[in-house]
Order: sequence, then C-alpha cells, then structure tokens
Amino acid sequence: MRKSAFFLLDMVAFFVILFITVAIRRMEIDAFIYVNNCKVFLFVFGFCTFSLWLFSFYDIKSMRKQLINYKLLTLAFLLSTFLSVCFFYFLSGRLPLLTPKAILMAVLLLYFLYVYWIRKSYFSLDFSKVTFLLFGHSQTLEKIAEEATVSKGFSIRGWEKEPQEGKKYALNNLDFVVVGSKLFAENANAWNLIAQQFIAKGACVDTDFNVFEKIFHRVSRESISDGMWLLRGIGHRRESATYNMMKRFLDVCLSALMLPLLAPLGAVIWLAIKWIDKEQPIFTQERVGYMGKIITIYKFRTIKQQNQESDKEQVTRTGALLRRFRLDEIPQIINVLKGDISLVGPRPIWSQEHDFLNQHIPHHAIRTIVKPGITGWAQLNFKAPLTYVNFRNGKPETFEEQSFDGAFTRFSYDVWYIKNRSILLDLEIMVKTGLRMFIKDSHVAS
Repeated sequence: MRKSAFFLLDMVAFFVILFITVAIRRMEIDAFIYVNNCKVFLFVFGFCTFSLWLFSFYDIKSMRKQLINYKLLTLAFLLSTFLSVCFFYFLSGRLPLLTPKAILMAVLLLYFLYVYWIRKSYFSLDFSKVTFLLFGHSQTLEKIAEEATVSKGFSIRGWEKEPQEGKKYALNNLDFVVVGSKLFAENANAWNLIAQQFIAKGACVDTDFNVFEKIFHRVSRESISDGMWLLRGIGHRRESATYNMMKRFLDVCLSALMLPLLAPLGAVIWLAIKWIDKEQPIFTQERVGYMGKIITIYKFRTIKQQNQESDKEQVTRTGALLRRFRLDEIPQIINVLKGDISLVGPRPIWSQEHDFLNQHIPHHAIRTIVKPGITGWAQLNFKAPLTYVNFRNGKPETFEEQSFDGAFTRFSYDVWYIKNRSILLDLEIMVKTGLRMFIKDSHVAS
C-alpha cells in the first residue's frame, strides 16, 4: 500500500469517526450539523496528518522495520491535540460546533486508536507483502534478501542463480523479478529467458540496484562502483533553473527569518563556550563546496586538540550538548546567506578528508555537483562518525574500517538525494530535521 492509499483510508476513517461521534452526541443524525463539523474538522484532520507524517507513520520503510512505535504515536497524538486545541481556542466563537471539547477529544482518541490498529494489522496481511523473485548473485541481492528476513511486509518467493529454461514460474501476486547486475554479462541466455518468461507475460522486472533504492532510499555500495549506472542516474539529469531559483529564495528567506530568532540563543552559547571551555567560541574550517570550491565554514567550537603534539581531538564540555541538539551549526546561517552552502544538501566535508575519501570511494567527487547544506538526507537517516581518518601533521595516518564504512553509507544517501532532489524533498528534510534534533542517533543509525 502506498502513502496515498494510507492517506485516503485515514481520511475516510476520520470522517466516519466524526459522523458517529456527532450522531451519538446529538442522539440523532443531522446532515446540516455534520457538514458544519466537517468543514472545521478538516483542519483537525490536517493537523493529525501532519503529525503522523512528521513521526513517520506514512513512511512505509520505517513501518516495515518497526511496526509501531508507541512513544512516537503518543507524541503525534499530543502534537495533534495541541494544534487542534489552539485552533479551536482562537476560533471557538465563530465555529458552529456542538460542545467542541467533547467532540474533539472523542474524535482524536478514536482516530488514533484506529491508526494504531491499521498500522499494526496491515503488514500481517498476505496481500500487503511485497513479493520478490531473485535471479543472480551480488552483494546488493544479499542485502535485499537480508532486509526481507528482518522486516515486515517483504516475501522472497525464490532465489536462483539463473532462470531455468522450461520451468514454469508462478506470476500471481509477484511484485518484482529482481535481476542481479551481473547476470546478463555472466549468462548470455539469461536475457532471453527473462524476456520470454517474465517481461512478455507482464511481470515487473528490475535490477537489484533499482530495487535496493526503492527499499532503502539510498543507493547500494555495489552500485557506487558502477560508473555507467551512476551516469544513467545522475549524468542525464539536467539542472532546473526554476528549482535552483526557488531553492535560493527559500535559503535567503528562511535564513533571514531564523537569524534574529536564533541570535539570543547564539549569544548564550558563545558565552558558555568562553566561560566553561575557555576556548574561542567560533570555529572555522576549510571545506569543499559546490564544484570543488574551497569555502570557510563557521561553527560553534565543540572539539579541541588533546595536546600540542597530536592532531587527535576530543569533545569539549559544552560540545556534547551542542552536538546532541545540532546547535553548533547555528553560525552556518551566515554561510547560507553568503551563498556558500544551502539549507539542504550533502554536508560539506573538510578539504583534507575530502581528498582522502576521493581516493578510496569510487566517484566520491560527485557529491560536489550540488551545493552542500547545513542538513541533508544522510544526516536525517544516518549517524556519521566524528571522523573517518586520523590525521597527523596534516597527513592521513590511520583509519578505522568500521568508521570508514560509514563514509560509504553517508555517500550512498547523498547520491540518492542528488538523484531525487526536489523542492518537496528539501522541505521534508528541513521539517524533519527539527524532529531529528530530539531523536538519539542510535535510533536512526543503519
């Protein structure tokens, strides 16, 4: 079921609940009163939808992994209630409603009980599962199969090294025939068999790289090494002048609005760093910006060198709190106004680290074909390590393999963003970044 189907089902359920609640409250069915309530409760449904979207109850990927999160559902309910109460309070004198407090609370309680039930029940139904038939062998296929075993809503009907000539495959309720990226190169007859037994019969056939993207909303590590696949996904995409103009307009307007609002908080942070950490509050660093241009980023200082002879760093006393709520990023609003970075985009990487990663991650330099940002798709979905490599006297010395793997994961999210960027996606990232500030990294790291 797609997000739109969930939305339509939720809308029907909401107004059915409203109808029942109004009818019970009046002990009669009055179409005029119900219609008047619907006009006003349409806003309440909007508040509920926004809250559920914000807390990922329209995120199919998240729901498959974790069927229902009671804490997040409670937060969505409280936010919906707060927004609705404020709406009713300011407009209560103009609303043609029956005892709005009783009606409102009854509708919200019943509606969120419905949300709990429908989300919990949906993935237990057979028709809701996405069914795969896999052919070939690749690391990407292994990740897809692994996801199917640990997440609800997926089913692997079979996994064969290559399609078998003369074998009849059941196509009913089969969503995807997933073909390994190297299957056709390794088996010259595989294409004819796939075409005859699946494509000609109307089955949906796709590559492991594309299906991986649809499941994880990032690209696979294996696909990063495939230059032709990246070219087809990114190279053909033309820059939209309208998108760039709208994005810059949003950057300037929102930054100009945030600057006076965050200035008092910034002043408090500046004084706290000065008095508690005894450090210079503003930290500057050269990073790689759009098209490889070197830019200077401003941040509140959260790290310091352990000693004069070492390049190793440690988090300051105030730094842990600032990093936890991303408050160290506040000075970068100046960078946005200057045009060095955007509000949304791949994070700009330290110039020395960027050069090192370019040598070890295939095609890593394509991160710079879009303007970097304060927040991005990778930051929303993945906890990046503090650093991927230890430098000594400006030269890479050692790196931890586990942390370095994180560079691939971060890059995989960045590539997905570059391929799919749009104003709506940028707005989603900005809104959810506010929520992300209050979610522990351990809850999103993957």
